[in-house]
Amino acid sequence: MEPMSTILVVDDDRADRELLVQTLQKQGHTPWPAETLAEGLARFRQQVPDVAILDVLLPDGDGIDLFRQIRTLDRTLPVIFVTASGSSNTAIEAMQLGALDYLVKPLQVTDIRRVVQRALEVRRLAADPITVDPAVAPAPEAAGDVIIGRSPAMQEVYKAIGLVASQHVTVLIRGESGTGKELVARALYKFSKRARGPFLAVNCAAIPETLLESELFGHERGAFTGADRRRIGKFEQCQGGTLFLDEIGDMPPLLQSKLLRVLQEQQFQRVGGEQVIFADVRVIAATNRHLEDMVARNQFREDLYYRLNGYTISLPPVRERGDDLDLLVDHFRRQANRDLDKQVRAVAPEALQVLHAYTWPGNVREVQNVIRQAVLQTTGPLLQLDNLPEYVRAGASAMPRTPRDDTFDALIDQRLRAGSRQLYDDVVAQVEARLVERALNHAGGDKLEALQLLGINPAAFRSPAALALLELDPQRTAGEAIDSLIRPGMTMEEIEKEAIRRALTQTQGRRTEAAQLLGLSVRTLQRKIKEYELDF
Repeated sequence: MEPMSTILVVDDDRADRELLVQTLQKQGHTPWPAETLAEGLARFRQQVPDVAILDVLLPDGDGIDLFRQIRTLDRTLPVIFVTASGSSNTAIEAMQLGALDYLVKPLQVTDIRRVVQRALEVRRLAADPITVDPAVAPAPEAAGDVIIGRSPAMQEVYKAIGLVASQHVTVLIRGESGTGKELVARALYKFSKRARGPFLAVNCAAIPETLLESELFGHERGAFTGADRRRIGKFEQCQGGTLFLDEIGDMPPLLQSKLLRVLQEQQFQRVGGEQVIFADVRVIAATNRHLEDMVARNQFREDLYYRLNGYTISLPPVRERGDDLDLLVDHFRRQANRDLDKQVRAVAPEALQVLHAYTWPGNVREVQNVIRQAVLQTTGPLLQLDNLPEYVRAGASAMPRTPRDDTFDALIDQRLRAGSRQLYDDVVAQVEARLVERALNHAGGDKLEALQLLGINPAAFRSPAALALLELDPQRTAGEAIDSLIRPGMTMEEIEKEAIRRALTQTQGRRTEAAQLLGLSVRTLQRKIKEYELDF
């Protein structure tokens, strides 16, 4: 179960304060309300919250004063301002000083939820400890994220992090999907001279092209239809810190040019603005694409490629990391035990043998997902072969490991040499899984939106791996998993509502267990129960 998030709310307007408190409580957070600057600072000094929401005008001062005092105590705390005017110079000044965002009164519940959720993600990225220790496995109770591995390839990664973390150079992190590129970016930030500044992340593939420019550089009021207030972009918010640009290979050509100018001149302008803003920001980029080929096909600017490639860190896929898989399996087993309140103490040798035979196209992320599913299925202290998802067991027997299995050619050659009649089905399954993974990247992990982007009825999927990426039950056949849930003509919202209703029925209304079955956080489940007006 996820720990409660604490939110400091400082607002002297009783109605607005109560709206914020009630909204946060319904999201599963713990609000700490205060009416004055002095009271808010006292609450902060008692215990540092995860996020702070500050009114601009307070009876004994203004929010900027409180913000400055908070920043002297914790520079990474996400702060959200509340203002009565969308053109408030005070709120904009706060953004330029490092606040995350601001809300305009009258407050809207959907805006509060959206901004707070983003603030919590920023807090997690910047505040959670990250361990880079190839020699010692993390303790079961350890908090934060860990980069795990003792293989020679991972030793080179650790050396590279240590060599370049403290240098003010751009870093390009390369590797297949799921290899842990964000963890490396966070390690570079944590061990850098900018660790007291902000760390923000942008997935260039998950944000529509029309919005990405505003997300990065901000915009002025009236810059385009719907721009009803000034927006401060990530480069401006990240002054003195580190900006992580994930999936940089998916950045549109126009923005590639603008990013190049920022890296060269260290200044930019907001969309629709004339003011020149200086950018004291370190950029770390990541990609799973072959940028050299994209440069050759004029899909990626050559000069930007060289600018980003100040130093390269290449992450190996799981299939090339040998016995690191044992460390990953053990780590994620203990993690799943904590999250699911299980007591799985070991993995059976035959199960471990199958895990080693599987090719892990989803890399570390897939290892985590598979072990979590298996621990959930395990009833005793030993994770057995039958607890593993069926597609892993089938994949381990059907697809022998190859030194490099990231192209369809390798799979096709392998099948042709074996004279297998499963060639067609295997290739189709690989295509489906990659299409789903690509759609999930573009949808920011939202499974329903990914299905909408694909425009495919998941009942037609042949691939258990594709179903597993969508977190549909891979232990059942594709037809059983989908047909039992989806009826002709159902919308994505109706599908999700039905899935939640069934999970709650199966767990007799116990929301923590239902959230685990659905792969959601308890807070997200609670929000969706209310949205769909489910009576549980």
